[in-house]
Amino acid sequence: MRYILILLLCISLYASQKPLEKISLQLHWFEQFQFAGYLMAQEKGFYKEAGLDVEIKKYSAEIDAVEDVLSQRSTYAIGHSSLIWYRSKGKKITLVSAIFQSSPMILIALKSSNINNIKEFANKKIMITPNALESVPIYAMIKSAQVDEQSIEFVQHTLNLNELIDKKIDLYTGYSSNEPFLLKEKKIDFEVFSPSSRGFDFYSDILFTSEEEAYQNPERVKSFRDVSIRGWEYAFNNIDEAVSIMYEKYNPLKKSKGALKFEAQELKKLAYMNGIALGTIDKENIRRALDIYRLMGVVDSEVDMDRLIFDSENKFYTQKEEEFLKEKKELKICALSKLLPFSDIREGLFIGICSDVLDLTKEHIKIPYKEIYASSWEENLANLKNKRCDILPMATQRLKKENLLVADPYYKEQPAVVTKKSQNYIVDIKNISDKKFVAIRANPFIIELKIKYPMLNISYVNSLQEGFESVESGEYYGYIDTLVATAYAFKNISNGNLKIAGLFDDRIGVGFGFRQEDKELYEIFKKVSKEIKPSEVDKIISKWISVNYIKSINFEYIKEILFLLFSLTIFFFYRQHLLKKKNKELEALKDELQQRVEEAVVDIQKKDTYMLHKSRQAQMGEMISMVAHQWKQPLSSISALQISVLMALELEEYDLSDEKQRDDFLLYLQERLKKIGEQTQALSMIISDFSDFYKPNKLQEEVTLNDLVLKAYKFLEDNLKSEEIDLCLELNSKKSVMVYKNEFIQLLLNIINNARDQLKQTNKQDAQICIKSYDTDDVCVIEISDNGGGVDESIKDNIFDPYFSTKFDKNGTGLGLHMSRSIIEQHYGGKIYLQNIENGAKFIIELAISKERDEK
Repeated sequence: MRYILILLLCISLYASQKPLEKISLQLHWFEQFQFAGYLMAQEKGFYKEAGLDVEIKKYSAEIDAVEDVLSQRSTYAIGHSSLIWYRSKGKKITLVSAIFQSSPMILIALKSSNINNIKEFANKKIMITPNALESVPIYAMIKSAQVDEQSIEFVQHTLNLNELIDKKIDLYTGYSSNEPFLLKEKKIDFEVFSPSSRGFDFYSDILFTSEEEAYQNPERVKSFRDVSIRGWEYAFNNIDEAVSIMYEKYNPLKKSKGALKFEAQELKKLAYMNGIALGTIDKENIRRALDIYRLMGVVDSEVDMDRLIFDSENKFYTQKEEEFLKEKKELKICALSKLLPFSDIREGLFIGICSDVLDLTKEHIKIPYKEIYASSWEENLANLKNKRCDILPMATQRLKKENLLVADPYYKEQPAVVTKKSQNYIVDIKNISDKKFVAIRANPFIIELKIKYPMLNISYVNSLQEGFESVESGEYYGYIDTLVATAYAFKNISNGNLKIAGLFDDRIGVGFGFRQEDKELYEIFKKVSKEIKPSEVDKIISKWISVNYIKSINFEYIKEILFLLFSLTIFFFYRQHLLKKKNKELEALKDELQQRVEEAVVDIQKKDTYMLHKSRQAQMGEMISMVAHQWKQPLSSISALQISVLMALELEEYDLSDEKQRDDFLLYLQERLKKIGEQTQALSMIISDFSDFYKPNKLQEEVTLNDLVLKAYKFLEDNLKSEEIDLCLELNSKKSVMVYKNEFIQLLLNIINNARDQLKQTNKQDAQICIKSYDTDDVCVIEISDNGGGVDESIKDNIFDPYFSTKFDKNGTGLGLHMSRSIIEQHYGGKIYLQNIENGAKFIIELAISKERDEK
């Protein structure tokens, strides 16, 4: 599991270094505080941090933002509530976020005009934007007051406020964030008429994109939305700074700082109106806007809300996928018999875990399911390929090699080994690779497992019962199946003298399988799979493996479990005792070795030997510390699990005479025993790694630098976490090198530990060590850097000299880096050197690429 986590970390770190995604945003007016969130996200580098290279495109009256987005000339744009109308007319746009919960659009009249209410608009001249859709809130407000619209003279907007001041018009369409400030500056009294205050409240400055972008790149849409909102939050929380940046860099309208600050404060009120989260789009608000559009006669069709409003979970289907489901009318399920708890047919019904998981999908797939039954896995697979059925409910990733499509796993299963009770528990599967095993023929999980463990000697039987009997008779060492299947079998099949003796580390993913030509169905179930919650699957599995047909209390069974628990506890403490004993022996050996070496010191060569041993002992002490640290967590977990079981028994939390409570207790006990087994494996692996590290290498091995770094990381992982040192891995080397493996890992540990010491000494709050690997034409390179302040230039050239150390008072020998350089240069013909970088130091190691691998 630890290797998997490290691999995922490496992949994520590698992904973080990929080129920035280029996207663009089209503004719908001139740059001012109205767009501060996007501009601040750009200025502060928020977009780049998220992997986005954003071009913010300036406003131009000739640009149609909707057509621009639909034609992919712009990825995103900002628009008005009129976007709803565009969607109703078939324009496939999707609303991503609404920055202002209420529109700032208002009508302004001079106090001197004596216009005090909307009814007095009759026979007046109103300057309004030519786009009737954008001005719907104004028209709706006028219409609601039952004013004679025929008497009003609507004048095309010139964007010149002097037309109002000079009384050439009576009412001016403006924004609450703009014109009121200008009029106050001129000390002109005015009256405001706001559509939002009269119930005609529309969203404003809506970020939108194409439906294609929302469907094809939901993660990018979500990322751009979230980072833009982060930019808005920054702008609103740092108004003075944002205003200064707008004033100096984004001010084509030549607004004053005072005007920009007024705009910022007014827009902030609209953005956070009624305490609603920034950027929220509510379906009910969109429906109300639609109703107003209908009343105004500009919309006469329905609008699909799921397509109109972006959902970060990407739950909606494309039109092509919906058409596919309509044409399909029913889905034929490839149902397999005789594979409980996963799948079976009983009294004409499809039952099992797969059937129950399919029930979860019916919420999203609105067409009927029909089962097509098969008696074997081969027949089931043939039914899919021959188009007799459409979907395999239990498919593994291996099927991709058979030209089938497999959706992401909705569940991961762990294989287990069943042996006689007299056999030892299996700590490492590799230790029993010479044994003979048995499994059910054509079991898809076993097929997958056999690919990962080709060394396993597996024979096949037709049923689980037959497999159990062959192990019990001694014909085979163990029976292999999934943990869920064996747990179900132990509950429902007589198992005699058997036990679950071990688990494989690998978990096999289970997803839905499809034919290559059914890509629409595959895409649909990719989305559906994401909707299946792990907790729902766990509940289904628990239901099947907790079925119990035992009619009487098997106290002997419980006694055996408790005895096993007690034995495990004794074993753990015994191992801890052995470790302490070994530590004492090691200390005694160290003292004896030191004494002998000191007696033999005559010349400088013997002094070198002495210092070399001392360095080795120091590293062994460090390693022992690591082992002790890594043992603490598993031992603590085991102790806690033991106490919880004993408390449950002593406090009589379960009535074992009651069937349900007995089932609950057995499930409770099973869970804790499983966890204890996992912790046992962890302890064993720690000791195994420790032992392997100190075995001397006799021959050089061909390995990748990435493998060596990951091994070193494993030794240091817990210590670095406890010291709050962040380790950054960027492992891109693909070529191999020839090294003495353990010797080179020790070399890496030495350099990393030097960095640790430096970071601890400088008390860095954001301490970080970064390890990079990459290939050039003829060498593989490792870079180990830290942000601990670097090496003083006056001693930089001496750090590889023998006996030179900056930490003799801390048991420094002055040989660590000297030894490292000797090993790299003399053993491998490579190079090691140091560079000071910003805030720290970087060690660079260059090794020749293995010629043997290169020739292959």
